[in-house]
Amino acid sequence: MKIALATVGTAGDVAPFARLAGVLAKRGHEVTAISWPVHRLALAQPGVRVEVAGPHADPARIAAVAADAASRGPMDQVAILRDFHLADGEEHYRRLRALLPGNDLVLLHGIHALAQAAALDAGLPWATAVFDPVLLPTAAAPPPGLPNLGPLNRLAWSFLDRALKRTGRPLDEVLQRAGSAQRGLPLFRARSPLLHVIACSPSLIRVPPDLPPTTHVTGAWLDRAPTPELPASLEAFVADGAAPIVVTFGSMAGAPEDELRRAIEALLAAGQRVVTQGIDAGELRSPGLLAAGSVDHRALFPRASLVVHHGGAGTTHTACTVGVPSLVVPHIGDQRYWADRLHRLGVSGPPLPLGKLTASGLSEAALEAASDPRMHDNARALGVQLAHEDGLAASIRLIEAAAA
Repeated sequence: MKIALATVGTAGDVAPFARLAGVLAKRGHEVTAISWPVHRLALAQPGVRVEVAGPHADPARIAAVAADAASRGPMDQVAILRDFHLADGEEHYRRLRALLPGNDLVLLHGIHALAQAAALDAGLPWATAVFDPVLLPTAAAPPPGLPNLGPLNRLAWSFLDRALKRTGRPLDEVLQRAGSAQRGLPLFRARSPLLHVIACSPSLIRVPPDLPPTTHVTGAWLDRAPTPELPASLEAFVADGAAPIVVTFGSMAGAPEDELRRAIEALLAAGQRVVTQGIDAGELRSPGLLAAGSVDHRALFPRASLVVHHGGAGTTHTACTVGVPSLVVPHIGDQRYWADRLHRLGVSGPPLPLGKLTASGLSEAALEAASDPRMHDNARALGVQLAHEDGLAASIRLIEAAAA
């Protein structure tokens, strides 16, 4: 079958689609993966046709937008991310409209409204996938940040939907100029009536009991390929002493560098060893500190005593799968949800919101979490649960049935 995959966003929004594309191609399907030009290499898999559409946003620009959004209130965040996603929106839509026809199914990221419009206008079967359950209406839970209202939860979701609709006019204007017939599409929350996949572990999230029959929680789309070895210098460092604390914020930027440096310095002074990724430690030098480049988290995280991270869905699932405790500094969006869930599951300390981050708060919380035996026991037990999940295989069965 011919299957098109359309995604946008950060590396965490693209890497799972790349894994899916590779497995679908191995199963004999004709797969076209479409995303922003910056993600061309990330999507390249044997047998997968890669096409680009959308703005030429480099990683620094993506990180800067995320940092700007992280400093704002929820509705301002939506507006900032909307305007970024709609950059070159007319050309982006037209490019998708040219690429999608001829496919048996279009699987698009739930945040990708332009791809939803293009699939609808082309009259193609389409499905959606997301990597968090944050905007999933249910009577079992309120919208994020609101108190549980019991039987009135549905009403609260309705109010949220109306509030989000007010941010959608620029999308309508882009689609009108591009020649699309679509209006009023839900911004960042597309849900297909054919198939909607929530690629999260049911061991981590609360699965609502009132999901529509076409919505499925499959487990995360984790990489099940053999884990590569660490680079020689990193392997030598990790093997030369106690398990280090790993500090990594992925594609995110905006954490106060001075506070981070002072926190790392405090950890080193307390006898901890630290591995950082993507963090400028300035002039800080210590035999107990190593700055690592790009490295597979599946190889690094099992060697850590604690992972301090931003709470992205992929990083969260990897840390939990390898059975290592976390400390989460949420920046934007679903990261607050994951920070809260890990704390409630007993595998992370309390969330440390980016806007309130201090060196002393971070270092003290990291020292406490890294030395808490109950947290380590909980993390190992959770890792055993996740080891039995195969979200990719479960999703592919659903996708093939929808495409057929």
